[in-house]
Amino acid sequence: MTGLRMISRTSWVGLCGTAAVAAAVVVVACTGPTPIGTADLTGTGGRSGNGSAGPIIGQTPNGIGGSVAVSTDTPTVSEADGGNCGVTTNDLTKQPADVLLVLDKTGSMTRAMDGTCDCVAAGGGGGGRGRGGNNDVCAAGTCQQRWTTMVSGLNAVLTGASGDVSWGLKLFNSDNGCGVTPTMEVPIAAGSAATVQQTIAQTQTGGSTPTRAAVNAGVAYLKTLTDSNGKYILLATDGEPNCLDTGTVGGGGGNGSTDVDGTVAAITAAATAGFKVYVIGVGPETGNLDSFAVAGGTDHFYPALSPQDLTTALGAIVGAVASCTFNLGTAPRDPTNVVVEFNGDKGLRAPQDPTHTNGWDYTSPSHTTIQLYGSWCDKVTDGTYTSAKVLKGCPNVPIP
Repeated sequence: MTGLRMISRTSWVGLCGTAAVAAAVVVVACTGPTPIGTADLTGTGGRSGNGSAGPIIGQTPNGIGGSVAVSTDTPTVSEADGGNCGVTTNDLTKQPADVLLVLDKTGSMTRAMDGTCDCVAAGGGGGGRGRGGNNDVCAAGTCQQRWTTMVSGLNAVLTGASGDVSWGLKLFNSDNGCGVTPTMEVPIAAGSAATVQQTIAQTQTGGSTPTRAAVNAGVAYLKTLTDSNGKYILLATDGEPNCLDTGTVGGGGGNGSTDVDGTVAAITAAATAGFKVYVIGVGPETGNLDSFAVAGGTDHFYPALSPQDLTTALGAIVGAVASCTFNLGTAPRDPTNVVVEFNGDKGLRAPQDPTHTNGWDYTSPSHTTIQLYGSWCDKVTDGTYTSAKVLKGCPNVPIP
């Protein structure tokens, strides 16, 4: 028979801080040909026999300290399938994040946040009007420039960056035109937040907006990384891509060559490769950015019309990828038959939510990592949920 055989004994790893979660995963594999008396809780599969179950050893996940509490629940076995399902266990651990900041440094970033004038005296180098520019210059001391606002918000987040996120940086453009180099200004590495800050502080704005080429360069780079961290792109821009026919330094294109469709295609390819794309829009000319976010698997862009808006948006994105993304260890046999449960309470089971509003969803087609959204993520980060487990069921057999 095909069915579900579960062991309820779990190990709980105590949480430390506001964001750390670890839990036991009960993995149900429907391949055992003979009944199994007891699960081997310290190995990688079930074993035949009637001996008592061994203890579960809790492990502290990477980057998480604190003590480990071991459950004293009595193991129970469901006989609904006649004992034909093998059982394995593994820890569910918080997944560290690699975040590549793809940052717009084009000429229009010298404009005021409200788009009424240029803030060429506010710093950032001026260097051309960029898309939608004009010759109106704000009075000295009255201009809230997009670039300086962006830098201020990034500094606030990067200064407080935790070890749960490794940062990298790709600036666009690379030549004050439509060119983009394949190298990253700052490669992703642990402890690189300060280097990203220093690089941005030395950046001069100017030129056109080859967003498509920048995203493509970021994807190609992320594909070269071999660590097991979750990988994300954070695209921060103030509007429309305008380099239709380029991507190499010294290439053509220009302000009149709108490239929205090409950028959507590049972002879609990033999401397909497993790299979700979060989008922050600075200023009012952001009509295309929701389509970018939808293509990137993140549903909506984050508007930022003030330094406070920007800091809030960045904090929300970083908090989500650093605090609410978890490694399942192995992909479930049936990706649609998975339960995410908190605090050992069947009443606290998050629904799968493809809209990413309030529940959980897979972060990539591999089905090896999940991310929490809405109140479920909030209650992990504020410590309301102190433990979690994921149950992976056999195909067509409901998890009790």
